[in-house]
Amino acid sequence: MIIDAHNHAGGPDRGDGKMQSPGEIVAEMDRLGIDRAVIFPFNEVQPGVSFSLANNRIADAIREYPDRLVGFARLDPNYGENAIEELRRDIRIGLAGLKLHPSSQSFSLRDGYLREIIKEAAKYNVPIIFDSGKKESPPDQFGELAELFPEARLIMAHMYGNFLEVAKKHQNIYLQTTGMFKLEVVRGAVETLGAERIIIGSDSPYISMEREIGKIRSLNISPEEKELIMGENMRALLRL
Repeated sequence: MIIDAHNHAGGPDRGDGKMQSPGEIVAEMDRLGIDRAVIFPFNEVQPGVSFSLANNRIADAIREYPDRLVGFARLDPNYGENAIEELRRDIRIGLAGLKLHPSSQSFSLRDGYLREIIKEAAKYNVPIIFDSGKKESPPDQFGELAELFPEARLIMAHMYGNFLEVAKKHQNIYLQTTGMFKLEVVRGAVETLGAERIIIGSDSPYISMEREIGKIRSLNISPEEKELIMGENMRALLRL
């Protein structure tokens, strides 16, 4: 099974105006032979309270394509208790994980409400994809979260900074290859952590699904390791 675990659906994005429909995602999946895709909102112009309206649209998309798309909610910890309640609601309407973006929503990885969100997500056993490697999301602070919440499953998108050093210390941190095109960096992560903790994600429409799939296929690693990275690891996290 091939699962692209990082795709934006909806829009327009508040920063750059990007848009992408669920139908466009599925059409590209069909072209490339991708079985499933994880989708979540852009940094929407009108997201609703802690992305409630945008999350509704993701729920609509997975109802339309139940065998192809897996919906993740986006949350804004700045909404405090409302963000935590939004997480509970998102689980009830069928979303299977979270996407959190510290720089877009201007929150710290040491924020108290963020920690409450992670604690609540761990109760439901849902994975959390974080944008990482920016000044608001340094890898060391992901290590702090992983240590505080060993039951949480944290996915660090983008391989920037001292990500590998941090991931080595915490078994509940997974790495996503999103945006890293230096094959030696990806292969080094496989050699250091094992393929079991590496997950693909294209970041479409910003980076194409085709480029992400081709990158992993071109790695000088075993077929079994490629299968884990390209889908089996995410399938296990999502219990598909």
